[in-house]
Amino acid sequence: MYNWLLQNPKNVCVVHCLDGRAASSILVGAMFIFCNLYSTPGPAIRLLYAKRPGIGLSPSHRRYLGYMCDLLADKPYRPHFKPLTIKSITVSPIPFFNKQRNGCRPYCDVLIGETKIYSTCTDFERMKEYRVQDGKIFIPLNITVQGDVVVSMYHLRSTIGSRLQAKVTNTQIFQLQFHTGFIPLDTTVLKFTKPELDACDVPEKYPQLFQVTLDVELQPHDKVIDLTPPWEHYSDLHPRSQHHGALPPPPPHLQP
Repeated sequence: MYNWLLQNPKNVCVVHCLDGRAASSILVGAMFIFCNLYSTPGPAIRLLYAKRPGIGLSPSHRRYLGYMCDLLADKPYRPHFKPLTIKSITVSPIPFFNKQRNGCRPYCDVLIGETKIYSTCTDFERMKEYRVQDGKIFIPLNITVQGDVVVSMYHLRSTIGSRLQAKVTNTQIFQLQFHTGFIPLDTTVLKFTKPELDACDVPEKYPQLFQVTLDVELQPHDKVIDLTPPWEHYSDLHPRSQHHGALPPPPPHLQP
């Protein structure tokens, strides 16, 4: 995209996705950062909102734009290849998702990319219902992951009726996504406040100071992955390296 736009001011890139919002916006925002228009996610996101109102980027989208900034900083961050063990998840205080609005019956899904690799969901009767007086939700996980990781928590509920007629459904409590390669090597806890979580769309269901904590441990040795990540070709791709370390101006029609 960069090289195409640089060739001629009349050249145009058309970016589209399923709804023309999230995925397209992330790509264009990453392009702004790649072209050295911005060195932090905030200004890039503000320009996106100005040009495409209503895109609705999530905190995880912003986190990944931050990764792009880290990769392209004056002293670039090089992601590591160490797997991460998520020992447990703690949520506090208790969110209000049951009918009485005093607790929830939670379970956790863990995905790598779009593939679910672990779930704590089981039979409705066997799952614990947490109440406000419990103070926090604690769920052991002990799952090892690497790459793009999604952690989602849901409230499991059963419709009114006999045991045979009742239907079990779920409601998402929150979701978060991160890449293990960007987690500092000495990290043992990952903490996310409500503004850093996705899908927290109904404010009255979340008490003040709502937060999610992952107890984690990075493995000591690298694990080889099948696909070469794009940052391994950084020196071949980034405009800075093509201009012997100097920052070239972005294409004129990309300048804000």
